[in-house]
Amino acid sequence: MNDFAAALRDLNEARIRYVIVGGLAVIRHGAVRATKDVDAAVAMDAENLVRLDALLERWAATNPDGTPLRTKELPAGGTLALRTRHCLVDILSEQLLPAPFADVLSRSDVKRIDGVEAAICSLADLVAMKRAIGRGSDELDLERLREAHGELPGDPPRP
Repeated sequence: MNDFAAALRDLNEARIRYVIVGGLAVIRHGAVRATKDVDAAVAMDAENLVRLDALLERWAATNPDGTPLRTKELPAGGTLALRTRHCLVDILSEQLLPAPFADVLSRSDVKRIDGVEAAICSLADLVAMKRAIGRGSDELDLERLREAHGELPGDPPRP
């Protein structure tokens, strides 16, 4: 069972500076879809990474398949895919964001996910990320967001 609220509560209690991206952000922006994990982009300053390391220890995080982590180090431009006691969590480095972390955070909206407050990246930043990554699932998310909002930020004008 996925307990997204518990994972978010732990991120908040550990004072991790993060912004929710991915499936939960797509859902909070009005698209209808399911998700299996929490995708959180984190600030890469040393203090935040120390707090993240401590949280990974507390979670006894493993690889998604349950094998031990080879590394807990989050490389610049990289991702850590984790299994925690609550749910799957993907931690993304801030370099994967479409703008500096502070800018993305300042444009985010704090919303509740399963009763827990979390910073959700703005629609414009989410769309920019989905377009930049461009996987099939990202294209499908863009279609779902377009259904929910009509035009998306950066869409060409309609004739």
